Amino acid sequence: MDSWSKMMDWKQMADKYINQSFFPNHHENKSSGPQVNVYESENELLCLISLPGLENVNDVEVYVYKSSIKLIGNTSLHIHGMSIKQDEIFQGRFEREVPLPYSVREDPIDAYYQKGVLYIQLYRLLTDDRPRKKVDIKYHAD
Repeated sequence: MDSWSKMMDWKQMADKYINQSFFPNHHENKSSGPQVNVYESENELLCLISLPGLENVNDVEVYVYKSSIKLIGNTSLHIHGMSIKQDEIFQGRFEREVPLPYSVREDPIDAYYQKGVLYIQLYRLLTDDRPRKKVDIKYHAD
């Protein structure tokens, strides 16, 4: 076994131990956690979260607050009887906050899991653009 192969074996063990890349390179996803796509229309957002290996939707918690989503969970891919030689698909415990392009409503929020992808549909929090009304205060005599 040459030096480079030994180094790559050591790197794989270190990556697995710290649950992220020990020596990141341009081929690896730099975020720790699942990959997220956010699609936007005028008043709606659709977030797609890549979660292969999710056996139970209760293994993921989703929190929505103002203009961000927080994802907390755990995914794992088990292939029995084999050892991993290349590890690019994220798995393990994660906690990730995703910024959104605008504030969203707390209700309704639609979420479902299908074919390894978690879909979360959010709706823009519409604000009232009317100017503030000044309140006149009257003196009240006792």
